Parts: sequence; C-alpha cells; structure tokens
Amino acid sequence: MHPLAQNKIALSLAILALATSAVFAPQLIFAVAGAGIFVLFALRFPTFGLAATIIAAFAGEFGRVELGGISFLLLDLIAPAVLMLWLTRKFLAKEKIELDAVTGSLLIFWAVGILSLLLGSAGLASADFKFALLYFLRFVGISGLIFVARDLTKKETEQVFLTLILGGILFAVAGFVLFQILPDFTKAGLTELGWDPHVGRLTSTFLDPNFAAGAFAFLLALLGGRFLREKNSGRQVLILTSAGIFGAALLLTFSRSGLLALGVSGLVLGIFGNRRILLAGILVAMLGVAGSPRLAERVGEFSQSVESLGTASQQVLDPTAQLRVNSWNEGWRIFAEKPLLGVGFGAYKFHQNFSAADSHAATGSDASLLNVAATTGISGLAIFGIFLWNLAAAHFRAKNWGFLAACAGLLVHSIFVNSLFFAPLALIFFVSAGLLTKRD
Repeated sequence: MHPLAQNKIALSLAILALATSAVFAPQLIFAVAGAGIFVLFALRFPTFGLAATIIAAFAGEFGRVELGGISFLLLDLIAPAVLMLWLTRKFLAKEKIELDAVTGSLLIFWAVGILSLLLGSAGLASADFKFALLYFLRFVGISGLIFVARDLTKKETEQVFLTLILGGILFAVAGFVLFQILPDFTKAGLTELGWDPHVGRLTSTFLDPNFAAGAFAFLLALLGGRFLREKNSGRQVLILTSAGIFGAALLLTFSRSGLLALGVSGLVLGIFGNRRILLAGILVAMLGVAGSPRLAERVGEFSQSVESLGTASQQVLDPTAQLRVNSWNEGWRIFAEKPLLGVGFGAYKFHQNFSAADSHAATGSDASLLNVAATTGISGLAIFGIFLWNLAAAHFRAKNWGFLAACAGLLVHSIFVNSLFFAPLALIFFVSAGLLTKRD
C-alpha cells in the first residue's frame, strides 16, 4: 500500500477513535487534551509552568478534585509535573543542574525524609504508607520548584513575580466575596465536612483564616521589599494599592498568628530596609485595633494567652490557644518516640492519640518545626534548619529584605499553624525563594 494511503487510513482511524471517545468519555478527552497542551507549553515556557502552580495554589480548596475515590488538590499534580518537565527540558538540552548551599541542603533533607519514612514504615499499614509517600512526593514537587524559579532569566523572573502578586490580589478579592456570601461555615454545613466554624472571618479559597492570613502577611512583606527598591512613582502607587488590598484582607481574617507574622515582617523591614515602614506599620496596627472592637478583642486574647503560657496556670487560655498547646504537647510526645529519625515523613497522623480522620488539619503538628522533628527526628530538623539558614544567608547577601522579612514572619506564623507544609503556602514560599535569591 502506498505510504500516503497508509497515513490517510491512520488519520481516519485516529479521528474515529477521538469522535467515539468524545461521545462516550468526553471528560477523558478533555483531560487528555488539556494535559497534552499543558505539557507542551510547560516544556517550551518555564514561566507557564510556574504560573500554573501559582494559580493552582491560590485556587486552594476550590481546586480540589476527586479521581478514583482519592481527593487531592490540582496543585498536588501540577507542581510535581512542572518539576519533572523542567528536569526533562534540562536533560534534553544537556544542561547541568547547578547546586549550592541552599539547594544542596534541600536535597539532603529530601534524603533524610524518605529514609525516615522507609525506616518508620514497619508499623504502618499499606494504605497508610502510600498516603505518607504521596505526602512526601508532594513536598518534593513543591519545594523542588525552587530549582525551576532560580533557573529563570531576569525578564522571566519579573513575569512570574507579577503573576504571584496578581494571583494574590485575586485571592484577596475571592476572600472578600466569600466573606459576604459565606460568613458562617456552620450554617453552610461545612463543619460537618471537617471544617472549623470560622464565623465572620475571611478565609478565601483556603477556607481557613489563619493560612489565608499567613499568605497575606507574606505577600505584604514581599511588596514592602519591592517598594523600597522601586523608584518609579507610578509603580509605587500600584504597590501601595496592592498592599492596601492585602492589608484589608489580612485584618478581616482576625488571625492573631497572621498579625504577629506581619508585625515580625515589619520589624525586619524596618531594621534592614527603612524605619519609616516600621513606623507606618505601627500606625496602621493602632488604627486597625482602634477601629475594630473584634480585632482589639483578638489582640487582648493573644496577650492573655502569652501571659498564661508564662505561668504555671493555663486557665485563661482561650479554646483556640488551648488547642495549640495540646497540639504542641502531642508533637513532643511523637518526637519522643523516635528522636533520631522520627516516625517518618508524612506519617504524623498515624501516630496521634486522637482520631482526626475527618479533620482538614490532621497531617502534622500545628508547629512546622516541631512537625519536622516528630517526623524526621533531630537529623531532619538539623538539616532543615541548615537549609533555612543557607536560604536566609543567600538573601541577606543579595539584600533581599522583602523576602527575609516574609520568611521571618512565616517562620513565626508556623509556630501556631503548620504553614511551611501547607501546600499552597509552601508553594508561595519556595517559588519566591527561588525567584528572589539573586534579586528582589
């Protein structure tokens, strides 16, 4: 048969197969076509892949899908895919992957993480081990994007940074909308699905005010660093406008951990950048507390909790603070089980003394570093600490005060909620770390 005729037959069969699939399995066709387009664009344009992960991160719980009875975020698929496509691109182009103190220590932490899981898997059921392994692979996919972000050109870096800020603005707008139409999770029936009540608090697409506040505080610090370097008055106005949106959204979360993170970030920016930022932050905080009785009440509760923790009695702790203390105690107990290498990365929930199967915060301690210690032991905590130190040192040398301030605030925030391992926040952190290593 003539080759041209063979090609026509093959094309006809392919069209027939697609038409048949479109009729009987249209969702599959859309999924395959979408995946194909995504792969092509991500291979050709690294900025496209990072932009997709940022959008997926800010989509939060509204980007959750179910496949084969398993529920997961779109970010869980997109982040590892972007990392693998970047590695493929580097391999095809025969380009070397450069390692330094930052990325080298991250790779070592990955090694300790998988080693802790393998050694701690003896007491886990098969399904539990698979869950922990997927949790580890998700972290690798998200944290590995620091390699991708650092590989961009200056122009590409600016494009992705702009995407990050625009994504944050849309995230805030979504928060304002949900704040109006979904003011009480109990009445909406979300508490029956494992969510906290969150009455009258802005949660945005994360459906959690504390994590949302952490994101807003982080973005505000990045904008503060950018404002210090911006000389164009028009861009300064845009930065201040964006900061105003983030600040308003943060205040409406009524999150004490978020406000504390913002305060720490402002302190760092004021010390290393410009003291006027610190003074402006203090003024805004005073006006916010004075203008909002509920915000003043939350700040008062925080002061009482701190005072209570410093004494032998904890009777004045509010219910939320008491839950934090209980979580910390549980984390220390799990850490004591296997202090050298921990119980296994991602296996925290299977060593808790209480049932948390229906909770959306059951995969780790409320304190991120305590979570690292419990799951990977002293070994993992030391390596992760070295990674953070190397990262801070790199940004300090580059005078990236915005990221340093954001990182300091997020670390303080992670004492109260597991910020560093909450997938969307971790994505924002690691991508920003890569984008801003050499420039702010």
